[in-house]
Amino acid sequence: MKTYIIALFLMVYPCLTHSQVSDNSVKLKQINIIKTNFRNLKSGEIVNKTILFNDGKIQSIKTSDVIQSFFYNPKGLLDMTVKERQASNWKEVVNYTYNNEDQLVKFVKKYEEGGELVTKTVAVTYEGSRVKAITKKSNSHQTLIDDIEYVVENGLVARRSSRDRNKQIFNKIEYVYFKDNIIRHKVMIGDKSMNNYTFDDKNSADLLIVQNLFGKNYKVIVPLISFHEDEFALGSISVNNELSFASTALNAIGKTKKYKYNTLNYPSACSIIEENGIVKTEVNYLYE
Repeated sequence: MKTYIIALFLMVYPCLTHSQVSDNSVKLKQINIIKTNFRNLKSGEIVNKTILFNDGKIQSIKTSDVIQSFFYNPKGLLDMTVKERQASNWKEVVNYTYNNEDQLVKFVKKYEEGGELVTKTVAVTYEGSRVKAITKKSNSHQTLIDDIEYVVENGLVARRSSRDRNKQIFNKIEYVYFKDNIIRHKVMIGDKSMNNYTFDDKNSADLLIVQNLFGKNYKVIVPLISFHEDEFALGSISVNNELSFASTALNAIGKTKKYKYNTLNYPSACSIIEENGIVKTEVNYLYE
């Protein structure tokens, strides 16, 4: 009996090893996005976006005449992004700073606002299960712009609270997870709205992206910066692909997504349709 079990293990082990290596070796090469905003039934405004990768890491994002370049530190974590508009002096620079445990401790964004160069600084501190993010802006006379506290449970952000200058909570959001996907954002203090999401059971391309950007701490870093950077959505830490979004919030627009998959169960294409039917987005994924 013992010999039989050993023999069976030796037969199965190579298959398991191959599966693990395949998952780890999946790397994005390029993502092409075409977004059409239909102003009437016959034609619409088209926006093209191209995301280029090198060894699975984003190298650049080109949207119309704007190019965002990505740079990494010696550990392979995102260090800086530079966004520039062609034939213009306009520029937007973001710097990321980490501690020895590869946790994000500072996010600095320099950009133009009302013709003035502004520096926005988000300082992040860690106190047990609580993560505090204090935002200040160089053009503001206020001591701080945002005072946010996150509560981390089992490695995932469970709650986000916003405090005013008197340290009173005026907004609190609870995040609900199911099978490692964020399926609900529930506003506990504030407008009491609720965002609901559904997911497929396939591998997520967005997850590949944020893992390669932020390393082992991506599950906490992405929620921190998702409110400051449009390219990093909170839901990208989910292990599967989002199928739909619906909200009870006023003026919120629902979305549905349909995917095609490759042989490794990663998306090869995605069609996104907004509830009002005005905006349609087509996404194509290419892998190495």
